[in-house]
Parts: sequence; C-alpha cells; structure tokens
Amino acid sequence: MVRVDEILEDLGFEGREIRIYLALLRSGSSTALQISKETRIDRTTTYDILERLIDKGVVSSIVKNRTRHFSALSPKDLLVHYQQKFSSLQDILPELDRIARSQSEPVSCELFQGKEGLKTVLKDLIAAKKDYKAIGIRKEFEDILGFFNDQGVLKLDEFNVKEQAIVERGVEFRKVKKGLYRYLSKRLLSPVTTILYDDVTVFIIWAEPYFAIRVKNKTFSKSQNEYFRLLWQIAGS
Repeated sequence: MVRVDEILEDLGFEGREIRIYLALLRSGSSTALQISKETRIDRTTTYDILERLIDKGVVSSIVKNRTRHFSALSPKDLLVHYQQKFSSLQDILPELDRIARSQSEPVSCELFQGKEGLKTVLKDLIAAKKDYKAIGIRKEFEDILGFFNDQGVLKLDEFNVKEQAIVERGVEFRKVKKGLYRYLSKRLLSPVTTILYDDVTVFIIWAEPYFAIRVKNKTFSKSQNEYFRLLWQIAGS
C-alpha cells in the first residue's frame, strides 16, 4: 500500500486525496457521507477534496434519488488519463523549449560615461559596418560630438552603411548618403536617443556628464525594433 501511495503522490495526489480515491475504488460508488465515515475525514473537507478530484478528472459524480454519488476512475482509465496528459505535454514541448531558450538568452549591459564614452559606443557602431536604425537624432550630435560626428558620417558613407532614422523636426544634422529620414516633433520624442543594429540597442542620454547604455540581447532588440516600426509609421517625411 505504501508503494501505491508513493506513486499516486508522484502523479500529483495529496495525502487525503489518496485516501478518498482509494476508498472510492474499494466501494465502487459512495456518497460524501459514506466516504467521510470510511476515511474519518470531516464531511465538509470530504466535499472539498471530492471537488478537487473531479477537477483533476479522476472522480466523477451522478445524482441518484436526489443524493450525489461519487465514483473513482478505474485503474485502467486512470492510466489512459495520465497517458493523455503526457501526450499533451509532448505536443507542447517545442513551444516550451522555445520559451526556455528565449529566457536563457544572454544579456549584456554596459555603461559608458562622458564624451569619450559616447565616442567609444559610436566607434563600435561604425566598425560593425551594419545598417542601423535611430530614434531621436537631435542637435546634440553636432553640438557635443562636433568634428567626431562629421568624421563618423564620412566613415559610414565609405562603408556604404544605410541609416534609417527618426529625427527631431527642425533639427539640422549631417546626413548619411544612404539615409532614410522621417520627422517627429520634439514633444513626441524621448530625450534619449536610441540606436539599433544587429542584436544591439544603444541608449544615449544627453544630459551632462553624458551616458550611453549598450544592451546586447536578441529579444530586447526585437522589441525596440518593433517600437521603431510603430514610430516610423506615424512620422512624417
């Protein structure tokens, strides 16, 4: 009997659920009062446990002469019941694996400070030679980075890099030859500039002493690219 209890516990049965299920197997069909007396579990608790077992699909009930009678799933049907659950689990394993992989993606987060920190991040962008997207190109690029920004644009042109950017309306800036630009008013743009390439997201904070935050993560990058897509749709040319 101990072995039976252990196996039923492995299947998710709790202690008093096991006692009631086995009592029903022995009796074939019983009322809650009869089960309560046999198992020595008070009647209210017996009702609660029977409802839980019904929810689990291992007990059923019918009404005879205005009295509710309960029956346990036969051992053979119990096996089929859990085999079906196992089969359902197998069906969703690929999706569970996908979720697990997405949660276990490595995340790298780096903080850069000052003008030199901003230059380091932008040098890495240029060196990647990848097309990129930007949200919030503003006058600070020219005011703070000056000559470095001009040289950076020349390098991007040399590498034939495509820039797709949402720019603060009214701001004058150095354009990349293969650039696509749309414009939004300042009130619709965050004060933080966002740059997207590969699986990298860069946030540039223009308040002194100036910061750049670089996040490397595929899932996060995907969400930021979706945000860019939505802004691009509402931005004007």
